[in-house]
Amino acid sequence: MAIKQASTKEKVRANFTVPDYYKNFICKGGDCRDSCCVGWKVTIPMDQYFLLHGLSCNKKVKEKIDRTFRPILQGTPEKYAEIVHTMDGDCPLHKLDGYCLLHETCGEEVLPWVCRYYPRGPRIDYAHEASCANSCEKTLELLFEKEDKLTFETKELSFLMTKPAKLPDQEHKNLYHKTRTEIFTILTNRDYLLYERIIHLGRYLKAIETNIDVKYGDLDLIINEHDESVDESYQILWELLDDFNGRYKRLSEQLDEAKSFYLLKDVNATYKQARDKFDQTIVKHEIWFEKMLINDLFFKQFPFQNNFQISDQYLALCGTYVLLRYISINLMYDKSTLEDFIDITSKSFTVISHSEFDKLLASLMKRYNLHVSDNLAKIMQF
Repeated sequence: MAIKQASTKEKVRANFTVPDYYKNFICKGGDCRDSCCVGWKVTIPMDQYFLLHGLSCNKKVKEKIDRTFRPILQGTPEKYAEIVHTMDGDCPLHKLDGYCLLHETCGEEVLPWVCRYYPRGPRIDYAHEASCANSCEKTLELLFEKEDKLTFETKELSFLMTKPAKLPDQEHKNLYHKTRTEIFTILTNRDYLLYERIIHLGRYLKAIETNIDVKYGDLDLIINEHDESVDESYQILWELLDDFNGRYKRLSEQLDEAKSFYLLKDVNATYKQARDKFDQTIVKHEIWFEKMLINDLFFKQFPFQNNFQISDQYLALCGTYVLLRYISINLMYDKSTLEDFIDITSKSFTVISHSEFDKLLASLMKRYNLHVSDNLAKIMQF
């Protein structure tokens, strides 16, 4: 169900469902290794642009603010202006100590919404929910503090938000809650490998198309084993991922580095070497991938994303898991810490969580027949 957005923001104070780490989130500021102030394309709405240009403050600060934001050609009221980065990709208001000159000088209330709330993502349509994006290294650090399954709790929060012009009816809200509860139950069942749980999830989503009362225990949980052919699987994966190159700069950098690892080498032997090193270095990676995926699905309201078929949302989930494993296994070969793993995956999520990545990935997977269950199960094992 697509929810039309109104054009004004209002203060919303309510009890929000949040992941267990949410209460502990604090921006790292100058301690952040990969700041969200650097290299990100940030747009702001028209009302905020004129608010910023009408501020009364120190003359030198005001001049810097005026030069930082410029209108976009053929912009819209919601995407009216953008940040003009410095030559090294930094926001001009980003201070050397890692903090924001605008925030320091004029206060939090004048910050653009995206700067004020990131990485938090509040939602108020199907349910009052808020979480933090995996693209923020602090989010992943909190997720990886413990091996326990990700749980959810209620916290009173306040946001300035655009209220939906129309809300789902109670029947759809109940379905949302019921479906997501079942999804997270499936994905946290550690009696099975993570790729097996994802396949089980696909069967559940297929089953509820005809019977919304299906339970996890009703599913066929048997998965056929496939011959291990990394070379064949990687050839398909490389063809698919080559279509991403140039579309997303930060992801392309990672894909180029990962693929270069195999140049003029035996693919099977090189993969086994990289995977063994990854298993030894990031011993709990199965748990970390589980928690990252669940946090991302909660953040995106899976499988109720707007204008996106459930089958395609599921394909995107499968592709995201394969992509994260592929990048992590290969880029971690010459690295040795959990901090390195966080830096790699959080960089990937700057694209995964903040672009049209999901829809493009689902489309490409269908082009390469990876929507066929056997083909999908085969590539997900690596």
